[in-house]
Amino acid sequence: MEHQHSEEELKSIAKQLSCPDGEHGIKTGEMMNASNLGMTSSAIDALNLKNNNTILEIGHGNGGHIAQLLSKAENLKYYGADISETIIAEAKKNTAEFINQVSFQLTNGNDFSFSDKQFDKIFTVNTIYFWNNPLEYLKEVKRILVDEGLFVLCFADKTYLEKRPYIKYGFKLYDDYEATELLRKAGFTNIKTIKKTEQINNTSGFMVDRDYYIISAIA
Repeated sequence: MEHQHSEEELKSIAKQLSCPDGEHGIKTGEMMNASNLGMTSSAIDALNLKNNNTILEIGHGNGGHIAQLLSKAENLKYYGADISETIIAEAKKNTAEFINQVSFQLTNGNDFSFSDKQFDKIFTVNTIYFWNNPLEYLKEVKRILVDEGLFVLCFADKTYLEKRPYIKYGFKLYDDYEATELLRKAGFTNIKTIKKTEQINNTSGFMVDRDYYIISAIA
């Protein structure tokens, strides 16, 4: 029988998913890296990385996928921005061999200290749910992208997430239309959406279908 979480347990799960912290946060980072692997790989593929690209990932998790990303082209420069000190420390440990190619920065989740037009490409997986002001945040993303730079936004469809009991604690859910409208309002163009379905293990160990979107847009 599936364990019925208490309200406090559900709040704790939601808090760790939004900002992993401490020993529990390390475990959460490992879990998220595994469960998000398909989505992250799809987002990386959508970046169509070229030699010498400078890339930013918003909400990079424990960095278990970064070696895969760096193998896609030559002389890539990777930056990660995250709101969790715990997860940044884990990512640094997991990418120590790439110290000359990677850099991580603690961010407040509202804006960035990066320069205008600093990045060729930016991507993020499963973070949109936690943005305090999504429209202003997307304007910040556009600010730090070069002209004609590419942004890839990847997230699970709301119909899947609505079934998760912790979702009511701090998550804002989206479908592809709502996310696309936000991107348009923020000034992005040439917006394209791909929908995929994958099978993942849920918290009870059963395989379930998860629909997700990879939305690409030009600054």
